Amino acid sequence: MKAMGKEFIALIDVVPEDIETDFEQLIETLKSTLPNEAVIERYDIMPVAFGLKKARVRVRYPEEWGGTDKIEECFSNVDGIQGIEGIAFSKA
Repeated sequence: MKAMGKEFIALIDVVPEDIETDFEQLIETLKSTLPNEAVIERYDIMPVAFGLKKARVRVRYPEEWGGTDKIEECFSNVDGIQGIEGIAFSKA
């Protein structure tokens, strides 16, 4: 990946609608919604409640995007997601 100048790192929680979600597939789909200058570095699967899990996704993106709105907007285009929440962001 080429250097992009100043970057931010965001943590975004993505909660799928279905308990049976294939998280590897979900992450691949999320990756495909992001512009080239943003990248999912890693993710963790965390329990929510009643068997439901969420992905806490770590995204590296250009500083000029500011907060997490643009990432959340990209992710909101994915079917089967009931919740998207920006948890934190900071300079990389």
